[in-house]
Amino acid sequence: MILNHRMTRITVGILLLMLVVAVLLPGLTGFTSLDGTVNARFATINAPIDGEIAEPPPPIGTPVAEGETLAIIRNERVNRTVLASLRAEHRTAVDRVAALERERDELVSLRDQLAERLAVFKSATIASLERELRILRKRVEVSRAQDVVARVDLDRRQELESKGIFTRKMVEAAEAAGAATGGELEISNLTVELLQQRLDAVRQDIFVVADGQNDVPYSRQRQDEVIVRINDLNTRIAENRTRASQTEQQMIEEEKRVSNLESATVPSPFEGVVWARSIVGGSNVVLNNEMMRILDCRELFVDILVPEVDYDEIYPGRDAEVRLFGRGEVFKGQVQALKGSSAVVEKDSLAANEPETDERNARIRILLAPSALNTDFANFCQVGRTVQVRISKHNLRITQWIKSLWFSLF
Repeated sequence: MILNHRMTRITVGILLLMLVVAVLLPGLTGFTSLDGTVNARFATINAPIDGEIAEPPPPIGTPVAEGETLAIIRNERVNRTVLASLRAEHRTAVDRVAALERERDELVSLRDQLAERLAVFKSATIASLERELRILRKRVEVSRAQDVVARVDLDRRQELESKGIFTRKMVEAAEAAGAATGGELEISNLTVELLQQRLDAVRQDIFVVADGQNDVPYSRQRQDEVIVRINDLNTRIAENRTRASQTEQQMIEEEKRVSNLESATVPSPFEGVVWARSIVGGSNVVLNNEMMRILDCRELFVDILVPEVDYDEIYPGRDAEVRLFGRGEVFKGQVQALKGSSAVVEKDSLAANEPETDERNARIRILLAPSALNTDFANFCQVGRTVQVRISKHNLRITQWIKSLWFSLF
């Protein structure tokens, strides 16, 4: 029979050997995983304010550019009470400043009028005192001359009395006349000193009150009261200006806050594709509620499982080959990170599920090199597609395999 033929047996043996080699060779020359999945992260877009969606958002699967508008939110129920209060307070402070400035200007005008009156009266008083002073000085000269005449007459009468010509009574009359002229001279000198003091005081804006001069201290007192009032108004004007400036700044900030709460435009944080959405045109949204998810195709990666015994053979930076099931094209990749079998699995921000296992398998993340997959927005960048990943070995390491087998047996 042909089956018992020697060549047939040799051929079957060779075929079986080739089959064994074909089965064992991939495992000896590298690591192969058939449970990989193309994966990516997505950005969750939350509502920045409360309100209503003004325009229909882009549907799922729509490519969006960086900065492109994803949604417009309008809110007509914004609380403007604080803004209205600040505007009223600012307007009140500004009006108060204007009223105080008008009052201050009127008082400044009154102060100037009082100063003019005081200056006129001062000039008139100085002129009057100078005239009186000149008159008194003339009287002093007359009194001095009369005193000299009285002294000469007294000396002459005393001399004639010694000769027996004049009587004692006539001498005493001359002495009395001399004393009177001397007193008048002294009074005139004192009066001159008094007027000179008053004149010097008036020149220094110090008025000595006398009969008929009651208007002078009143004008000066009134002027001082006006100056005090002007200073008080300046202080109040400064306070109200400060308050108006503060309320204006607060009003600007409140207007910004109200403007931000009235409407908001939500842009796309990067170029990607709409992965999911929970809003439609006209729907109401609440602050920080999720509106949609944008798939980030800039960095695609694949998570695979390999036996944990090969953990040390696979390290970050090693090259990998990735092939989508159903395609012959091979994409380049690189090992990005490794995790042990008991490590916590990241799930919250991933678009596809990571492979799950109950065995002792290490989790390997392969970062895909930039390729056409990153811009295949029509197919969601192939996220979720099953892939086959292969990482080549540098050598067979038969010695290490024998040692591991020996350790497991004994």
